Amino acid sequence: MIRNLLALSVCIGVLRGYSAGPPDGKTGRPGEGTCLDCHSGAGSSDSTSLDGFVDGWYQPDSLYSLTLSVRYAGQLRWGFELTAVDGSGNSAGQLIVTDSVNTQYSSSAPGYLKQTSVGTFRGTSGPALWTFGWRAPAASTGPVWFYWCANAADNDGGSSGDRICRDSLVLSATGVAEPGVVSGRHFWRYPNPARSRVVIEYDGNPEGPVRIYSPAGLLVRCLAAQESNGLLRVVWDGRDAGGQIVPGATYFVRLGTEITRVARIELVR
Repeated sequence: MIRNLLALSVCIGVLRGYSAGPPDGKTGRPGEGTCLDCHSGAGSSDSTSLDGFVDGWYQPDSLYSLTLSVRYAGQLRWGFELTAVDGSGNSAGQLIVTDSVNTQYSSSAPGYLKQTSVGTFRGTSGPALWTFGWRAPAASTGPVWFYWCANAADNDGGSSGDRICRDSLVLSATGVAEPGVVSGRHFWRYPNPARSRVVIEYDGNPEGPVRIYSPAGLLVRCLAAQESNGLLRVVWDGRDAGGQIVPGATYFVRLGTEITRVARIELVR
């Protein structure tokens, strides 16, 4: 249940209040904990996405409308915590509450956006969507990292059935958008982590390939997407271009041919 919300670091007996907002400092950024500090049953995640950017870059001193999405089959309550930092771990830009019913902001450094009690969407099957604003920092800031951790809970009053979705996104201060690609792309990959088979679904340019890269940045596999129910869909079987099973690691999926959105896929062997 979401009262045992994401980013917990205290005993189960006092978790009920966390549906109104998780503790600060549990987004998974370097030096912080995550929801898994307390959720012993969170062994896998489905998918989470941060949408609203033009693939991999931001325009300094500009205002963005962003949407954080989480979906997980069978789960019935939701929550999250998100922060945006520069390369030194300091607050980058300004997170802005645009929906005070479902989101709130904590000014504790470096600043955290999180759900409210109403924003747990109790009893709904998802996907859960939270919208908010972000004012980009000055160009001299350089790259910005978004870190977030979300809880897709089963709403049963315990923590063992909850599923934790953790991800991050790095943006450069300048860039050129790929032709035909617009902000707000829907992008799901599940399960994540996975043991072998990963499904990737998104909306975008059907002519652009889906590329899988190793942690070292080497191209592992190039896949062609097929249309399915209004989305583009590929299935990666955890093998490289030569048909060999790749080792367990964090891999990166890139859509398109130029400046594109990049997200992580974790394989567990």
